[in-house]
Amino acid sequence: MTRRLRRFAGGVLVSALVAFGAVAATAAVASASTVGTCSAQGDYATCVASGSVNEPITIDVTVTSSPDQPVYVAWDDTCSQGLGAGSASGNFTASTPVTTEISHPYYQPDNCIVSADAQLQNGGNSVTVTITASSTPPPPKPVVHLIKGYDGKCVNDLGDSSAKGAKVALWSCAKDAAENWSFNGSGQLVHGSECVNDAGNAGNGGKLILYTCTKAENDKWTHSSGGEYVLKSRGGTLCLTDPGRATKNGTQLTVATCKNTANQHWTLP
Repeated sequence: MTRRLRRFAGGVLVSALVAFGAVAATAAVASASTVGTCSAQGDYATCVASGSVNEPITIDVTVTSSPDQPVYVAWDDTCSQGLGAGSASGNFTASTPVTTEISHPYYQPDNCIVSADAQLQNGGNSVTVTITASSTPPPPKPVVHLIKGYDGKCVNDLGDSSAKGAKVALWSCAKDAAENWSFNGSGQLVHGSECVNDAGNAGNGGKLILYTCTKAENDKWTHSSGGEYVLKSRGGTLCLTDPGRATKNGTQLTVATCKNTANQHWTLP
C-alpha cells in the first residue's frame, strides 16, 4: 500500500487523519515557545502539528519516534508582515530524533501559521512532532575547524567525548563541536585539551584515540605537501589513515604505512 503524507497550507485547520493511525494536532499555542505538538501510535503512524506564533525569529520542528528510525516530514509556514503575506514550505527525511530549523519569508514577521506532518518509514510504535519558536536571535555558531579526508568525510571525536581513550573516527562533516580541531606548533592534532594518539604506540594498523597531550612521538605529526599527516613515531613511516577507504560513519581511524593514497590525504584544520 502506498503511504503518502498529506500536505497542509498554513492557516487551514487539520482534520483527524485515520490512515496508518494518524491523529490531528493541537492548533493552539501550548506555551510561550511551543507552537503546536502532536503524537500518534500505530504502524507507519502519521501526525500533524500546527499552530500560530507572533513575531518569531526562528521556528524549529522536532520529531521523535519509538523506536528511532527514518521519518518523512513536510512543513508549511505562512506569515504576515504589515500589509504583506508570504509562505514557505519544504520537506526532509531524517533519522529520529531530529530537530530542523524551517524558514519563513520575513526576518521577524508579525504572525506565522505553521504546520508540520511526519510519517514513520519503517513501521514503529509511535511518532511525536513538536513545533517551537523563538523571538530572540540564536547565538552565533562557533567557528569549527574541520579536517576533511577521503570522500569528503571528516575527522570526528565520537560524541564530542572528553574521556581519555575516546575514538577518533570518520563522520559526515557537520561543522559541530565534535569536529573542531587545531594543529599546533608542536605538531599535535588537538581537540579540546587532548591530542590524537596512536594508542599504545601500536604502529601499523594502530587505532587512533584522544589522549593527554604529552609531546611523545605517538602524538606528534607533520603535515606533508601532499596532505598526509605523518606520525613522528616509527621513523616517520606511518600516516593517519581511513582504513579500507571506508565511508561509514563511526569508522575508527588508524595509522598505516604511508602510501600517498587518497585515504591518507587530509586538510589542515
